[in-house]
Amino acid sequence: MDNDVSGDTAEVRRLKAQINDLQQATAKPRRQWVRTFWSTLLIVVACVLAPLSVVSVWARGEVTDTSRYVQTVAPLASDPAVQQAVTNRITAEIFTYIDVPGLTSEAVATISENRSLTPRQTAALEALTGPLNSGIESFTEQTVQRVVQSEQFEAAWVEANTLVHQRLNAALSGENVDNALQVENNQVVLDLSDLITQVKQRLVDRGLTVAENIPATTSASIVLFNVPNATSLQTGYSLLNAVGFWLPLIAIALAVLGIFISHRPRRALAWFGFGLLVAMTVAAGALAAGRLAYTNELPVTVDTAAATAIFDQFTYFLRQSLWAGAAGGAVLLFGGLLLGDGNVATGIRRVPVRAAAAIRRWLVSLGLQMQSVHAWVSAQATGLRIAASLAALVFVMLQRYKTPELILWTTAGLLVVLFVIEIFAADEQSPAQGDQVATPTT
Repeated sequence: MDNDVSGDTAEVRRLKAQINDLQQATAKPRRQWVRTFWSTLLIVVACVLAPLSVVSVWARGEVTDTSRYVQTVAPLASDPAVQQAVTNRITAEIFTYIDVPGLTSEAVATISENRSLTPRQTAALEALTGPLNSGIESFTEQTVQRVVQSEQFEAAWVEANTLVHQRLNAALSGENVDNALQVENNQVVLDLSDLITQVKQRLVDRGLTVAENIPATTSASIVLFNVPNATSLQTGYSLLNAVGFWLPLIAIALAVLGIFISHRPRRALAWFGFGLLVAMTVAAGALAAGRLAYTNELPVTVDTAAATAIFDQFTYFLRQSLWAGAAGGAVLLFGGLLLGDGNVATGIRRVPVRAAAAIRRWLVSLGLQMQSVHAWVSAQATGLRIAASLAALVFVMLQRYKTPELILWTTAGLLVVLFVIEIFAADEQSPAQGDQVATPTT
């Protein structure tokens, strides 16, 4: 009887154990599904916020950092398209105050009246008015061009753009500034009065005294940007400026949290890298499309070549930042793939591990045992790798303006540091152990 009871009890225990195992097996996929859902959601949101973060940081830098803005636009002073546009605008402004055809006609009439000329001589003299007009216009344009291509123009360009930046910043932030606002009729313009004053003095010095008719101040300007809706731009600027500091931090926090809660962090890291690469590439494509739309909407009075050159230079650092984000995404993607447990990833990881072990054995053959260093590094290898990776991440994040070169060189530096750690952590006695180190355990 007792044997039957104990047999029944053992059977009950076995059945309960099977039921418990079945419940755990059922609950585990459900927990993994929930974690996968939230991990995916957080990573997708982080990838969407990443390009917006880049734009907000770029906008804050260009609008609030005068030296950054000047660094952006300074190269335009030597751009041929911009120089030609400025030359054309200044020349046109000068000829509004100098009536060249009228001057030549008056000179011909005066000569004809004061001299006894035959009709043939008078006709020949009148025929010279065309070449005289062209000569004066060409002389004036060449004088303007020499001013525009001089170092004085570069200095004036930097000074004028510094003033533009200060006023544009005030205009976009809604502050009250003087009457010379740089956002006029939905356009951002650059005042050319100082350059016209320089040209006026040169013309007078070279004998064209009629240039004295040019007033001390003029309304000449060149359009830097066409803003279809300045009010919306001000609203968007205020929003971006408000979130420009926090948005990148929020995006990073969401990405880290999404990777952390995933039941397969390495795969989540690879997917985040892929998403970041796609998001930044799409944003760069959208910027290119915006450039095309911008040039197509330019008024006929605006020099298209100069406006395009200005747009390209002004958005140069934005493009650099977007491609830096794409490069970072590519690094994370390949990093996540190489950390996987597939045969290809494991085989690739074995290469540096074996190379580190070979270098370690070579150092030992030279008498450089460094047993204490080897013991400490091998015991702290994981922590050192994490610390090096975090240091590289912090270094990149502390750089206000990021470029693809920054991402790639930082990655290269991190790989060198990790390789050095592997050298000192490697066991020269057993190369096979290095292979085991390279294989993920989770």
